[in-house]
Amino acid sequence: MSAIPPPLVAVVDGYSSGAHLVRELLDRGAACLHVRSSPTVNPYYQATFNPSHYVDDLGHDPDPAAVAARLTARGIQHVVAGTESGVALADHLAHLTGRPGNVLELAPARRNKFRMAEALADAGLDAPRSTLATDPDEAAQWFTGSGSDAVVVKPVDSAASDHVRICRNAVEVSRAAADVLESANLFGTPNRTVLLQEFLEGPEYYVNTVSVDGRHLVVETWRYTKSRTPDGAPVFDFEEPADPESPQVQGLHRYLSEALTALGIRNGAAHSEVVLTSRGPVLIDPGARLGGGVLPWVSAKLAGHSHAGLLAAGIVNPPELSAAALPLRWERPIRYVSLINHFPGTVADLGWRDRLADLPTAVAVAALPSPGTHLPRTHDLLTSPGFLYLSGTTHEEVEADYRTIRGWERSPLYTGP
Repeated sequence: MSAIPPPLVAVVDGYSSGAHLVRELLDRGAACLHVRSSPTVNPYYQATFNPSHYVDDLGHDPDPAAVAARLTARGIQHVVAGTESGVALADHLAHLTGRPGNVLELAPARRNKFRMAEALADAGLDAPRSTLATDPDEAAQWFTGSGSDAVVVKPVDSAASDHVRICRNAVEVSRAAADVLESANLFGTPNRTVLLQEFLEGPEYYVNTVSVDGRHLVVETWRYTKSRTPDGAPVFDFEEPADPESPQVQGLHRYLSEALTALGIRNGAAHSEVVLTSRGPVLIDPGARLGGGVLPWVSAKLAGHSHAGLLAAGIVNPPELSAAALPLRWERPIRYVSLINHFPGTVADLGWRDRLADLPTAVAVAALPSPGTHLPRTHDLLTSPGFLYLSGTTHEEVEADYRTIRGWERSPLYTGP
């Protein structure tokens, strides 16, 4: 009797969080094929790719039908996006191969933030007031005529706070729009338009979900705390889990479930950013994939499961997903801290990583730059030196270590002379 082959999963762009997903799939007995949505990859993402985790890397082929034929011939059972750049192609390949996926006709709304707002409004859900502009003057004129006190200017389909600016006058809007239009997004695509989105006042959350046949399961909800650079770029400070029993958070979950359905998400992960405004929750950024910049093993250790692990379970071991107690509960105070560099320079060594790891509440430290590389002043996720998790028996212990880190950062911590 021949052995039953392991389930074969096609991962599109297995970078960043996709690398975590592949490890979780392998741990559950799956085998993985890799597909590239583009012939070139941002070095930030390429550094996270491990070819040894795949039985084959099919590379990039501009013809999705040809890729689908190869996947079908190999007997793949699932297609999943590893990171944001792979979302559109993964949806298309799932459709072409007849594997579980999302509503193809709504694919643009899952990548394009302007189309997202349109789809939400069409479904009768609250959405950020938005417009597209093709030149800085047009952007400034819209802001002036909008009557808004502030607006968010950003690429329509990027990620990781790429070129995001919060602007409060027409001059700032024009400058930020020009910055976007003169650049490519994080995935190398030139920005032909710029998105202007109303600035929403209120606490901002991200919600991680796993969907199976249109049923949306909330894995976890975290609240952001951010600061801003002088030119209006949001800088991630720290994040903490929100209470899933809170009426406000439960209302947010109900809204998000309807929003995910409106965006055609039926299967797979989502990482959604929502602002809880005075008029209710409003989705500002959908992500039909896992969230990036995390260490899943920390969640698995402290809360029993991780977003990546539960997505992998939904793909190859549905009973594991069904048995999980969701949303996750954290038994001890925990804080995810984004590291902030104030002193541009060269990373001399990683001694600071050990210094952070020795803090009493430190659970894990992720150091992103390599020694010898230039580290600019932190103005977005890609210019952060890394992140760490703090967890202690009390909030006061966590807060004390957090303040210690911010104190150390007032002098050159990450860069040398």
